[in-house]
Amino acid sequence: MLLSKNEILIWLKNWIRYPLVLGAVLPTQRFASNIMASEISSKISTVVELGAGTGQITKSILDKKLKHENLFLVEVNKEFSEILKRKFPNANIYNEDAISFLDKFQTRFGKKIDIIVSGIPLVSLDKNTREKICELSVENLSENGKFFQITYFIRCSFPMSIIKKFGLSKRLQGFTPLNIPPAFIWKIYK
Repeated sequence: MLLSKNEILIWLKNWIRYPLVLGAVLPTQRFASNIMASEISSKISTVVELGAGTGQITKSILDKKLKHENLFLVEVNKEFSEILKRKFPNANIYNEDAISFLDKFQTRFGKKIDIIVSGIPLVSLDKNTREKICELSVENLSENGKFFQITYFIRCSFPMSIIKKFGLSKRLQGFTPLNIPPAFIWKIYK
């Protein structure tokens, strides 16, 4: 999915204002998006995308034939949320921060999450916020749940303290030099 000129300008404006919140100078390209969505299928019942941005990863998720009603998009940026609503009118879109969303997920929806795909730049967050997002993510995962994280560093940005606390495993799911910047995708799983 190509971004419109207006979407690129909105992204760049937000990147100039909040570079650490966005984490990348451009939205995730399809090469990285496809790796992020690689284990999603129509058989998955609940997928949450944290930091959905302008919907590049969302497009790859929906290309896997996931039903729109099984996808929850979480985006704190109001302008990006409006773009998501235009592009994906049938998806569940929440304009709120990840901690608030995850903290209320099971009460709100009465179920667990099969796959979490995160575009949130964890390395840019303070330690407490990063750990809280990751801890709540793990607590909301189903028995065989998985968490995918994009980062622009070879080192996994998911806190080791949370991996140890919950007895999780991690592995590099993929790397693409064709993303700007080049991207590493990590899989955290039970």
